[in-house]
Amino acid sequence: MRFLLCVGGVEPSVETVRFGARIARAFEADLSVLYVQPRVPHAVREEMRLAREKLEEWEIELPGVKVLKAAQKILLQEGFVRTGPSGEAVVRHAMKPGVRGAYELHIYGIHGENLRFRLREGDIVSEINKEVESDQLDLVIFGASQQRHILQKLVHFIDCSILVAKNPKDVKYTFLICTDNSPTSRRAELFGAKLARFVNSPVQLLSVAKFKTREHMAMECAERASNSLTKAGVAHSTIVRIGNVVD
Repeated sequence: MRFLLCVGGVEPSVETVRFGARIARAFEADLSVLYVQPRVPHAVREEMRLAREKLEEWEIELPGVKVLKAAQKILLQEGFVRTGPSGEAVVRHAMKPGVRGAYELHIYGIHGENLRFRLREGDIVSEINKEVESDQLDLVIFGASQQRHILQKLVHFIDCSILVAKNPKDVKYTFLICTDNSPTSRRAELFGAKLARFVNSPVQLLSVAKFKTREHMAMECAERASNSLTKAGVAHSTIVRIGNVVD
């Protein structure tokens, strides 16, 4: 599987980076960490071209490179990165341009997973969408952005499963899985069950019938999902309600 973790701001959130890496580890997935910055002015772009060797050594002080460098440090400290005898990351290739439309540093995770740090320039939504299309991703992970309009666009236009990590902390969570017996719902159940089992968290199953006459269908759906979680060894409870799903 291939996951994408999007970071932003002046510094990446330690909790968000750690949370994304834990999810990737649970699924033994390759992980790309992406930062999208505004287009670089021509003068700076020329500096980048002339100083490519410095860029490969993380020495050119561009905002996006700083953020990705900080994210790499977090993952290294948390033990997610394969290291050599001196404690340095095992590098497949240093930061270089032109890798599927982005600058990229490619290292290895602790179990041999591909761990990439990628820098794109342009509109955030468009560039993330290009990343999804170019790498055939299974999941995109976002921190809860204060720019809600950007997050809303991402949810609507990114053609991939999305996980929004809002204020992730090192606490025990309860997972809410909504089921309606659709194929996408069943995939969500499998994904949620595996993640909940990895982080040792209980699950609350919710099945909603829009009308009283369909309550038996919601109950059957909840029972099927409950049996699936029981087989997976996931502690859970079940709720069946009547009304609007959003409410």
